[in-house]
Amino acid sequence: MAASTRKHKKRRRYNANAGIFLVTVIMICFAVVMSFRAKALQADSKRYHVQEATLQKNLDEEIIRGEELEESRAYVQTRDYIERMAREKLGLINPDETIVKPNE
Repeated sequence: MAASTRKHKKRRRYNANAGIFLVTVIMICFAVVMSFRAKALQADSKRYHVQEATLQKNLDEEIIRGEELEESRAYVQTRDYIERMAREKLGLINPDETIVKPNE
C-alpha cells in the first residue's frame, strides 16, 4: 500500500507541474498576442489623429470660405456692386455723368 500512495503522489505532482506549465504557456501566448494587438491599435490611433487633424484643417478652411461667400453675397446685393457691374459689363453710366475718352 505504501508503494501505491507514492505512485499517486508522483502522479499528482506530475499533473500539478503539467498544469502549471500549461497555464504558463497559455499566459505567455496571451501576452504575446496582446502586445501585437496593442501595437496595431497604437498605429491605428496615430493614423486617426493625423486624419482628425487633416479634417479639422479642412473644416476650418471651409468655415472661412463660407464666411467669404456670405460677405460676397452681401456685397453683390448692394447698390455699389450693381452700378460697378453696369459700368464694367454693360457700359452704362448715370444720367448726370460725362464720359471723357483720351485721344489716341
